[in-house]
Amino acid sequence: PQLTKMGKQVDILIFTDGSSTQYFNNDAILEDKFHEAKEANDILGSKELPRADFPDMRLDTVAHVDKNIALGKIISKGEYDTIFVQDRTDINKDHNELFESTLVACRPYPGQKVKHLLSYYVNSSTEWGNLLKKAPFNPNVFIDIGQTIDDKLEAMSKYTTEIRTYPHPRSIEAIRNSAKYFGNMVGVEYAEPFFLVYAR
Repeated sequence: PQLTKMGKQVDILIFTDGSSTQYFNNDAILEDKFHEAKEANDILGSKELPRADFPDMRLDTVAHVDKNIALGKIISKGEYDTIFVQDRTDINKDHNELFESTLVACRPYPGQKVKHLLSYYVNSSTEWGNLLKKAPFNPNVFIDIGQTIDDKLEAMSKYTTEIRTYPHPRSIEAIRNSAKYFGNMVGVEYAEPFFLVYAR
């Protein structure tokens, strides 16, 4: 909600179909998950919730070029100047695939609208990916979210199929603790950490 409260337009892309691998042939649960995302989106103040409907947990089975083209069209249509994507160090394979396609779609060629590309931390995913990669998630941009942390947690609470009970890292309390940890790194109460891939 930080950016929307500043008057910025924010769209949130759902690149996969939700959880088709976990809930095979269960369209009702997939729609429930999308409805939860919509409720969270409304709290965050986002404008659009575009969907690409690629297979969840199986992005690595889709040709890289197909993902690149689909993502490129969405980014081009939205004329976004800033893109946020999951970090390359995530243990989640889909997140790795999406990061790579985002790099392709956001290459700073002449006429490219994107001016800033940043990756972000995902509780229960990024911290474990650090064990497998050559370099860990190393944030170099920290946004003070002290004024909007409660909005963030309220939005997350709507995502009932993803939220867990404490001490799971995707619990409300753990998400607050994570924001506090990153905030304390830079002298504020709560912060959202990012890795700046490029700015121009």
